[in-house]
Amino acid sequence: MNPPSLAAVLDGVRAVLLDVDDTIVDTEEAMVAAGTEAAAAIWPHRSGLDHRAMAQRYYDDPERWFPRYASGDVPFDTMRSGRLAEVAVAFGLEVPDGAHRSFEDAYAPAFRSAQRLFPDVPGLLSAAEQEGLPVALLTNSAHAPTRVKLEALDLAERFEVVVTTDTLGFGKPDPRVYLEACRLVGAEPHRVVCIGDSIEWDVLGAQAAGLRAVWLDRGGLGTTELVATVRGLDEVAAALDRRFGSPLTDR
Repeated sequence: MNPPSLAAVLDGVRAVLLDVDDTIVDTEEAMVAAGTEAAAAIWPHRSGLDHRAMAQRYYDDPERWFPRYASGDVPFDTMRSGRLAEVAVAFGLEVPDGAHRSFEDAYAPAFRSAQRLFPDVPGLLSAAEQEGLPVALLTNSAHAPTRVKLEALDLAERFEVVVTTDTLGFGKPDPRVYLEACRLVGAEPHRVVCIGDSIEWDVLGAQAAGLRAVWLDRGGLGTTELVATVRGLDEVAAALDRRFGSPLTDR
């Protein structure tokens, strides 16, 4: 059995849900850059290479604090504290008094300045706009950091619908969050395609809620899941252009 084609998934769609982190913005690099600054503020006696390795481990989140936050099990501050404590243990360090304030003071400005939009995003937004497809954002991040990303990239006014974990108190893959995004964008779930870099959250979770889905595999990792896959959003933009070049078929 073969995975569905991109054309088949996009046929008849009426709205697009885009993930944010590592889908439209390079969140990994932004978090590692900001985390390097934060680690240097907390543990200045360690080397710069150590600081970057600490930041990468914080991003990788081996104890999966972020999924616990996304599911509503722990609050945002607890998630951040847990990840910082895990990094300290991994590097044989103590978390000093005032570390969390030092972390935030160093991390926040560095994170804002490190925001970068993937170059294939404007083309997709333009293609969707040209064909009258509303594009909404659905992210497991909180409202405040999501706003920081969008403001830094001059996109804060581009999206009328932005669904974060604050919206319902939990995030993907809970089916209710996808359905809420569909409700807000004004389209039936089976007419909405969710696009993102996470198989678990942006594809399988979306499909379980009755949406269509496309996996963005920027790194070319591949998967055994039978899902429509693209290496870049430019492929989606091109498929939309081709789709609207001839009459639509409703299935």
